[in-house]
Amino acid sequence: MTTTSIRRSVDKTLLRWQARLDTPWAERLLPWMFAGALFAFLALLAGAQYRSTGGAQLAPALQGAWLIANGAEPVLTVSTEAHLLASQLSLIFYPVAWATALLPPTGTLIVVQAAALALGIVPLWRIARRSASLRVGGAATLAAVYCLYPTVHNLNLSGFNPEVFALPALLGASYFGLEGQRRWFWVCVVVVLASRADLGLAVAGLGLVLVLTGRASLGKWAALAGLGWTLLSIFVLQPWVGDGSLPHLEAFAAYGDTPWGVVWGMVTNPGDLLADLGRERSFNLFVVLLGPVLFLPVLAPRILVGVLPLQGLYLLADVPEDALFGPLSVPAISFVFVATAFALARIGRVGVEKIRVDPRLLVALLLAGCAFFIQDAASSPYRQPWDWGGRDAETRVRIDAAAVVPEGAAVRASSTLLALVAERPELFALDPDDGPDARGAVDGVDVVMVDDAALAEWTPVQRRILEGGLDALGFEVIFDHGEVTVWMSDDNRN
Repeated sequence: MTTTSIRRSVDKTLLRWQARLDTPWAERLLPWMFAGALFAFLALLAGAQYRSTGGAQLAPALQGAWLIANGAEPVLTVSTEAHLLASQLSLIFYPVAWATALLPPTGTLIVVQAAALALGIVPLWRIARRSASLRVGGAATLAAVYCLYPTVHNLNLSGFNPEVFALPALLGASYFGLEGQRRWFWVCVVVVLASRADLGLAVAGLGLVLVLTGRASLGKWAALAGLGWTLLSIFVLQPWVGDGSLPHLEAFAAYGDTPWGVVWGMVTNPGDLLADLGRERSFNLFVVLLGPVLFLPVLAPRILVGVLPLQGLYLLADVPEDALFGPLSVPAISFVFVATAFALARIGRVGVEKIRVDPRLLVALLLAGCAFFIQDAASSPYRQPWDWGGRDAETRVRIDAAAVVPEGAAVRASSTLLALVAERPELFALDPDDGPDARGAVDGVDVVMVDDAALAEWTPVQRRILEGGLDALGFEVIFDHGEVTVWMSDDNRN
């Protein structure tokens, strides 16, 4: 059998299967099947990671949820030491927190986040099938690549990020906006705005996309609503719930110390602006976001242009890389996949009803998704996720240590222990960079929890200095097993 005949046979088989799946029942079920499978996978991975490691990154969300569920002011002492809404105005966190009053907090956060990430497949499928008119093969390949997308998996395993609710909402808003369904469009927009204040700029960018694609009226209102919400949040709401200062200003300190100063600094120093945009991390982010989809979004610039202003601000800001490649990449994920759908439609061949994409391109797209998943995803086979879920001796010791801490006690703990004792109003991180400062460790707390695993760079002498200082300040050991030690003040013991 020749190569040509094999290829024809494969093409006929693919076409036959696409015809079988191109039916109303498949149209209704397939996206939900993809979403259900991804949800189960993500939830199991996140649950297994928490069970194995204690999920230190969940500590801020757990403390915030506990405070809200108990009617207290959500001041996150474990991280920002500020009101939960002061930094990002993530209003959508409140209903999640209220749910934890009835449901297990950790499980609720893990399941809700996995569900939000997986739900993005449903509007993406609608965009591919209806807005971009792709056949089932193209839509299914796009959904599969979304399931493999490294950033989706990294978000799932990096604590709890309220921004993830914006991902399906932005995809939904894109679909309903492109199809002219105004009511559901605005519902999705509200979810996006409630997820994070600066995502109003993503809504404004989507408005620009709608203007460019023939939905000018809806697009203009979306742009005004998104921009207005972001300005209102940054200049009024966030300072009101915080300490009165403008949020995010420090991230742009290199350009100025006031909002207008930052703008003027950018305008008058275009060389510095371009240099910051051209940093290595910008290139790395470009590859991470576009590589898994074969850089196809560049073929649909009218879609991709919507996220460029917001993503440009993120690249100019002085923010940690784990934030830039994590929660701050949520709007880019949405625009990247919408643009990929239209790029496939652009290079495909128009059939009787739908656009057929060359199967060889779809195979290449799927292989790219697999390659980047294996290379960059936190749940890559190289991370051996099948070994997660068990509790080793160190994890069990940490759980036992958390059990001896009184409810309501103010605690300072190593990062590996924070999530296990997060449900209290006063919780602080024991920063190893502060050195063996016993007085600083006990400041304002009743209990100090030390895990040697979090003090790997300390010398034995530094550890003994801390122990001696805690003893001199009236703290006694109430738990000492393996590498974890818990001290409690004499006053609290009595």
